[in-house]
Amino acid sequence: MGSIFLIVPAALLSAAAVFFAFGWAARRRLQTEASGLRKELDRLQDELRKEQGKAGRLAGFISRLQHFGVSPTGRIPSREFAEAFIDSISTLLRADQAVLFKIDEATLDFLPAAGRGVSPETLSSARVRAGEGILGRAAQGLKTVLVNSGDSNGDVFFTAPYLIAPLLSQSRCEGFLLLAKPSEGPFSPEARDLASLFAAQAALTLGGHDLYAAREKLCGQIVEALTRAVEAKDAYTHGHSDRTRSLVRAVTDEIALPEALTREIEYGAFLHDVGKIGIDDMILRKPGKLTPEEYDTMKKHPAIGHRILQNVPMLKQVAAIVLYHQEWYNGAGYPEGLGGEEIPLGARIVQILDAWDAMTSDRSYRKAMPKAAAIAELRRQEGTQFDPRLVEIFLRVIDRLEREGIPTTERTAA
Repeated sequence: MGSIFLIVPAALLSAAAVFFAFGWAARRRLQTEASGLRKELDRLQDELRKEQGKAGRLAGFISRLQHFGVSPTGRIPSREFAEAFIDSISTLLRADQAVLFKIDEATLDFLPAAGRGVSPETLSSARVRAGEGILGRAAQGLKTVLVNSGDSNGDVFFTAPYLIAPLLSQSRCEGFLLLAKPSEGPFSPEARDLASLFAAQAALTLGGHDLYAAREKLCGQIVEALTRAVEAKDAYTHGHSDRTRSLVRAVTDEIALPEALTREIEYGAFLHDVGKIGIDDMILRKPGKLTPEEYDTMKKHPAIGHRILQNVPMLKQVAAIVLYHQEWYNGAGYPEGLGGEEIPLGARIVQILDAWDAMTSDRSYRKAMPKAAAIAELRRQEGTQFDPRLVEIFLRVIDRLEREGIPTTERTAA
């Protein structure tokens, strides 16, 4: 009887031991699996952070590209765009060395437009000819080149790994992007594809800049030709536009206007009297004061000038300045009797500058006013003929320019 009691506890103990051993193994297995899952989760989170970093860099690059190259104005200088492009693409693709080359239309060689990770001396002396060396052959081949091992083959300022993406426009190479010294191992096929994509965008942007520069040059030539025509017609306007232009720049700098609007106002200052081309010489050259009838004829020159300019697409905004530069702030001007801020800002600025130049210049029927008298007249007409805020700004500009020794009138008036 006693032996039976001894056997039963032993059996129970044996079963308990087996159960304990099984549970311990299961726990170890679960712990091992959990540890593996934690490691896998950490790896996935690390990969996710890397991908988020890439996505963030890509979004930042696209945003910067949009701002510098595909902005609504399209008027950001090519140099500024090239610098921003290189800075962003090298960060995006983790390249410590990056250079953007652009074709020189005069020689058809490729010259650096911007670079990072390359000495200024190397950039200033770099010149690539199509078909010569690694860069020249890549430019001629019109295909993105990815090399992760090998020699430099004579191109002393970069070695493999490197990536060369041509800037293609209508099957022509406008330049190319060079990336080298990747900071995270060899360049990947993904990096090659991104470089190709953004090199193509850079080609479009720089091409647009070139077209804009050509357009601006043509526009300037048109404005200059029309201005000289007015000066030949009306002796009193000779030199007037040159003086007014410098004042325009000073005023628009004072109120921090963008370059595009400044240029429009500058052209408006040049051409505000272009309508005098259509006014009879007898009226324009009359030595004395005009009769009421002659004055009515003279008052047509803003509308005539508007008709001359309104069909030139690049001068449409300038045409509005020309049309309204004789409007008064209180609505008593012409041709439409606009008042206050109904009058375009450019026209309000040009009106003040035109009045200043007229008062401080000699005429056949009177001598130039002293500066003090001209200033007093501007103040007297604040809120009547002129925008009072712009008068204050203009007078600050006049004071500053005179302290800097820059003339603001046709001749020095007491």
